Amino acid sequence: MEVLLNKIQDAGLDATSVTGEGAIIFWNHVRKHIATTPEEKALCLIFSAECRAELNQLAQSSEELRSALKLLAASHDYELILSLKNSLSERLIELGDYSAALTEYISASGLAVEHSLIDDYVLAVLGMGSLCDDYGDHTRALRYYQKIDGIDHAISSRSLRLRYKLNMLGCYLHLHRYTAANDLIKECEELSILVNDKNLAGQILLYRATLYRQQNKLELAIATLGSVANQVGQVHSLWLSVMLRIEKAYCLLQLDKYQYATLVLQATEKRLPTKITSVLEQRLYRAFSQISEQQGQFKTALAYEKKGFRIESDLMKQIPIGELGSPQLRRLSRFELQLKLILSELENRELKETTENQKHAVAQLQQDVYTDPMTKLHNRRWLDSKLKDLLLNVTPFAFLVVDIDHFKSINDELSHLVGDSAIVSVSSELARYFRFRNASCVRFGGEEFLVIIENATLEQAHGHAEMFRERINQFDWESILGERRLTVSIGVTLHREGENTQRTFYRADKALYRAKANGRNQVCTEN
Repeated sequence: MEVLLNKIQDAGLDATSVTGEGAIIFWNHVRKHIATTPEEKALCLIFSAECRAELNQLAQSSEELRSALKLLAASHDYELILSLKNSLSERLIELGDYSAALTEYISASGLAVEHSLIDDYVLAVLGMGSLCDDYGDHTRALRYYQKIDGIDHAISSRSLRLRYKLNMLGCYLHLHRYTAANDLIKECEELSILVNDKNLAGQILLYRATLYRQQNKLELAIATLGSVANQVGQVHSLWLSVMLRIEKAYCLLQLDKYQYATLVLQATEKRLPTKITSVLEQRLYRAFSQISEQQGQFKTALAYEKKGFRIESDLMKQIPIGELGSPQLRRLSRFELQLKLILSELENRELKETTENQKHAVAQLQQDVYTDPMTKLHNRRWLDSKLKDLLLNVTPFAFLVVDIDHFKSINDELSHLVGDSAIVSVSSELARYFRFRNASCVRFGGEEFLVIIENATLEQAHGHAEMFRERINQFDWESILGERRLTVSIGVTLHREGENTQRTFYRADKALYRAKANGRNQVCTEN
């Protein structure tokens, strides 16, 4: 990517100065006259395809993505190939070519397992489950989403983890499994605190309102829908915007406010673009039909029912549900075994690499390589080496994940320079407190820190976490933040003998989710 951008700059061109049709012409010119390698030409096609998608030129966009895949046939950049396959699948679904999309998902799942790319495998399985959802077979969709449960801890993207859990939640609601839905929605709410995605946050509120309505808690449902604007802000997702209005109409229907429910749906229909997804259109017609039927307008209800039935029939013809049956699920079951082996092999590789490189590591790496320049704490590179050493020597340890509360608002309201000063102060206090406690402090990223305490019990680790939390709570922040206070939330867990460090971090992260969800400025543990 960087090489191609440098070539474009050397040619006196500016990729940021063009949009729309001009951008398509620009990337076509770069592909023909500036790009030299197959990878560079593929990148040009990818950029052009995204521009075409924004202009609703979906067929041309998918063709360019296919051409890019052909150029990458001999490439070993499997992350790019899988990202490309995922984009192509999404485009094909928008075009209604579900069979071709499924082919890409199947191909991507195999390629992801072959090259140990867990997140890309999850995306492919998520895509297959979504096709079952679109078909209306939510039981089968749930079986696909449950295939991800066994590797949940190995998903590196919190956003992706939240997406698959929301898909499962949607299935539980369709299947009226309210107890499971209630448990899962709490987990989604905790996870969303650490995921900066307004659409996913809005989807959680949508499902929370749906759950309230299905339990006949209509006032809570209406209040939850009303809170979307305050908690999420402006909704830019067409799917979410329409689904929120449909849910509001259903709530009004159960309150016997038929006229208001109809007005909500009519206003929604008027605002829709000329082309929307078949599934979304079907749900809108189903809502119109139910409301018309409740008002005794059976002829209108039947007309909407027929429209929805036509869409449903088309989806049943187009979505290859037969290919998503038992053979495909058994194939994924075989992959589950391979994925477990992959995770085990990664752990063994960590141990082997530690053994082979231990004698050379100190000589090859200088102190600054292992130190975060701003806070002077250890960095993630040092953390990788430390964890390998602990595993190799079978040393028990506790894991603390420390996160500054409401840090984004400090940056937004007081400036990034003030935010940096706050990070430095927290890290200094962290280093001072844990200096003589057989502990190591790491800046994990942004406003997040890790502490490893060797040979500590869970109670001891929790005690240290609580004392540090109070130390930060009582710190004199006036010179840095003025009248504003600063607090931290902390998640604590113990490493279990024989497990890999991904699982340990996942549990500590889960405890942090709870601390945030319970009101912040507190410590939570996970056994």
